[in-house]
Amino acid sequence: MRMHRAFLRLLCAVLAALLFAVPGFVQAQEGSSITLTFTGDCTLGNQERLMHQPYAFVNVIKEQGFQYPFAKVQELFKTDDLTIINLENVFYDEDKGRTDKNYNFRSPTEFARILPEGSVELAFIGNNHIMDYGEKGLRSTLSALTEQNIPWFGSIPVAPSTYVYEKDGIKVGFIGTYPSYFYSHRSGMADSMTALKEAGCEVIIAVIHGGTEYSWTRDRHQMRLANWFVDHGADLIIGHHPHIPQGMDIIRHASVVYSLGNFSFGGNHKMTVSRRANMRADKALIARVELRFDDSKTYLGHQINLIPVSPSGEYDANNYQPVLLTGEAAEATLAMVQKDTAFPLAPYVEGVGALQPFVENTRDQRTEETLQASK
Repeated sequence: MRMHRAFLRLLCAVLAALLFAVPGFVQAQEGSSITLTFTGDCTLGNQERLMHQPYAFVNVIKEQGFQYPFAKVQELFKTDDLTIINLENVFYDEDKGRTDKNYNFRSPTEFARILPEGSVELAFIGNNHIMDYGEKGLRSTLSALTEQNIPWFGSIPVAPSTYVYEKDGIKVGFIGTYPSYFYSHRSGMADSMTALKEAGCEVIIAVIHGGTEYSWTRDRHQMRLANWFVDHGADLIIGHHPHIPQGMDIIRHASVVYSLGNFSFGGNHKMTVSRRANMRADKALIARVELRFDDSKTYLGHQINLIPVSPSGEYDANNYQPVLLTGEAAEATLAMVQKDTAFPLAPYVEGVGALQPFVENTRDQRTEETLQASK
């Protein structure tokens, strides 16, 4: 009988731990929490030369409908407070005005419906494709997002922007950039961080769109920006651009995820990257973040669940519909992340993800004079 009771107690403890780790589950406790879901690169369009190909992103969506790209991850997107994607295309109805570069990604303005119909509430646009069709393409994209009631943020040449999300009187600030913009606008970025604090943001989240494409490891620019944002008050840093997942850091009170990889990615119609033999962009991450606050709405800290995904439900062809990974494929994804992480990551648990330890808020109380000197 004693063994039976002991087994029941152990079983209850295990079930409680698993329930706490399941995405979307909020443990009953004093205070409150905010749950955020971050994805990597979403190219919801394709190159101009592919517009008449049946396998192109635009034509697949015309056939399948606007809910198609994010249909297999709705268990996450519908159960959070905010889903944030990196939008790497323009919504633009013209084929003129392309900038001189290797890859320009576009879809019709009505394709902005993909976001609300896919339970996406916020778009990061401070990346290297938002100006693919010049200022007209940018303005068209912002109008399309506004029409669908999708806010956006991210520093770009003509419209640097932050965003403030509020729930239950708690404000969370979002800011983001890419390295070349940052190095020429560092003072303005510092001012934007100050403005978020003055707006009453209890938490500030920074997004970095940078790094070396198809590199398994972060580079010095990513690390430099991450440290700068932490020095200036950021509590969490999320990265993308390398198209494959990279590692994590804990910098004092802040977690850094250097690259989530691709998500719904219309830029390639195959999962094998032709520029490198045997290089496949078939592994990625969702970062599920819980921000916790006490009953006085003071920020306590955060916890990240790294959830392995593939940008496609097919092995070779890219069907533009991300799926959650399981088994060996999920473990292999976390193994890649571990190679670029200096400390042991919490392991992958089937049906849960890799729930990392809680990171307590121990923000450095440096003076404003010190911050000004580090600009």
